[in-house]
Amino acid sequence: MSELEIDLNRIKSDSTLSDVQKIKMFCDLMDDRNVEPIILRLSGYVKQKPMKIDYLLTFTPSRIILFKKNFIRKLTDPGFVAGLGPYLYYILSKKIEYSDIKKKDAFVLKDNSDLNEASINYKNITKFVFYPDVKTLVSNMLGTAIKENVLIINTDNEKYEFILPTGKNGDYNKTLYWLKMCLPIKISKK
Repeated sequence: MSELEIDLNRIKSDSTLSDVQKIKMFCDLMDDRNVEPIILRLSGYVKQKPMKIDYLLTFTPSRIILFKKNFIRKLTDPGFVAGLGPYLYYILSKKIEYSDIKKKDAFVLKDNSDLNEASINYKNITKFVFYPDVKTLVSNMLGTAIKENVLIINTDNEKYEFILPTGKNGDYNKTLYWLKMCLPIKISKK
């Protein structure tokens, strides 16, 4: 058993701690190891003419990493269903086992960077808005409701607006719960 696994088991098994305290201890533990744990991972897109650009939004304790998906990733991406990072999910869930965790999907190195990647530090965010949206698609004279969530991030310099499909990320209330639980910023509803 690795030292990390022992520490994670200790946090998980401490019944005197609330979920928020477990998350805080987990983030401190990973910070001591100089890695950023993936707290939440969501799949979204930005509408730009003539097409949309798909993104993978990875939330860590200090920043949001925006990664443009390549063509293969777009086709094979199953979604994340409220996107819990595997280590955090392991600590908070009684169902998942440590052996189920894929290490490469559990954390990012602090000094890692990629050309298809941008990041937004939480301290640079001036407004963080998350709300549900329902659009109607009309085809063959029948209307179909499409449920999506909208995430708007304002910084001093830019505004990012993402559409988060509920089929890939889970419903609004579930995603909002994890955003509030894990992120060190205030979340507005429009």
